[in-house]
Amino acid sequence: MREKINTLRHLGILFLTLLIFFLGVFIGGSIEDKRVDSLYNKLQEQDLEYQNIVTESLYLDYLVLSVDNNISSVTCDQIKGSYYTSISNLDTSRIRLEEYINTASVNEEEYFRLKSHYENVQVQYFTLANRISSLCSEDLHTILFFYDDKKKCPSCEDQGIVLDYVKKVLKDDVLIFSLDIEKKGPIQLLAQTYDAFVSELPVLVINEKVHSFSSYEEIFVVLCDEGLESEVCLSEE
Repeated sequence: MREKINTLRHLGILFLTLLIFFLGVFIGGSIEDKRVDSLYNKLQEQDLEYQNIVTESLYLDYLVLSVDNNISSVTCDQIKGSYYTSISNLDTSRIRLEEYINTASVNEEEYFRLKSHYENVQVQYFTLANRISSLCSEDLHTILFFYDDKKKCPSCEDQGIVLDYVKKVLKDDVLIFSLDIEKKGPIQLLAQTYDAFVSELPVLVINEKVHSFSSYEEIFVVLCDEGLESEVCLSEE
């Protein structure tokens, strides 16, 4: 009788164990499905943000062209205001994209596709900055940052940190465009223009002049010599 009770007890324990196991698998699968759906929705939102950024750049291009051809009453201040708003949107969207990949274990291919698109559109904004500078006879200080992964360029990450600080200090007084030198298309053409492929990375192009790795102090000096009006220039005097 005791053996029968023990057998039933063991069968009961086995049943409960299997039940808990399958419930865990079911619940885990449901949670994973919801997580995947959430990540997919975020990626869709990110793609929409990218399309908005492209549309903004096209509109800015139209404004610059219309003023250049004297067919619009839009002023340079209005164009620059729209430009800074749009490039701020671009930066915010790029940060969200990077935050996405930090939480994602799926859709990495889509992430890298979007990341390439964002880097390409930065070339458009760099070109727009130069056109606005020429049109409005006012310098928009720009920095191109060509980088590669850690293995090929150990100091690129440090240069990125330096540039983050420069941007934090100077805000809209400087426009910084970070470009993966391994990307094809417009980024490759831009890198060839400044001989970035034959230089040791990281490569900085500050107001059309090529520099190697630079500290924030060195960058401030270069920008101030180029006519930057900022408190950092006063501290250099």
